[in-house]
Amino acid sequence: MITYSITAIRRRGIAFLWTYFIESIWFDWKNKTNTSVRVPKSDQVVEGSGSEQDDGLLYVASFTSVVKNSVQAAKTYIGSSTFERTQFVDLGCGKGKTLLQFALHERAGNSHPAIGIEYDGALADIARQNVRKCKLEDSVVIHTASALDVCDFLASGTVLFYLYNSFQGETLRQFLSAVEHLPHCLIYVDPVEKRTVVDDFGYVPVKDVVGKYHANTWMLLASKQMAGTASDDRIN
Repeated sequence: MITYSITAIRRRGIAFLWTYFIESIWFDWKNKTNTSVRVPKSDQVVEGSGSEQDDGLLYVASFTSVVKNSVQAAKTYIGSSTFERTQFVDLGCGKGKTLLQFALHERAGNSHPAIGIEYDGALADIARQNVRKCKLEDSVVIHTASALDVCDFLASGTVLFYLYNSFQGETLRQFLSAVEHLPHCLIYVDPVEKRTVVDDFGYVPVKDVVGKYHANTWMLLASKQMAGTASDDRIN
């Protein structure tokens, strides 16, 4: 943490540390969880090899405000009644911060448990511990699995996917191909491959937020099927 703090000050300025405290550390202090410390890719333990392992990136906890604002944007776009039947899925959920934030604020009105997909078994176990600490076992399910197998775990006909730049390259393309048939929205944080998503897979941009940092830059995108059925109360 000390090394990261020094590096963050050099790259982003001292103001970033305050932002990081408010957006990440405060969540853990308030909920007695363990989500805010980054995990470099070199410290992750993943069985097997191949493009998925090569395309995976480090774990970084989402900013609290980004989860809150992006989910609210999706809820407005989809419409409240459809949103209640829409399953929330965090791809590369890491220690579960995004799932916890979602469940703490949206579980009362949602018909399906939120799902976390994480290919690092150690990170998935930490996520499960955090879920227990927040007493959200009935609202959040963590799967140690590949994001490419996400359709095996879905219980809803419509889905809200959350992706904080967890993987890129061929793995991203394979995931998008796997869910192409589903009506869904995609919250894409730090959207480094947004051209792939929009140009190659035909997602409709709903909201595009450019923040001061990678962590608070995000897009809300609708699949072609979702764009054809979502609420008329669209976001411009």
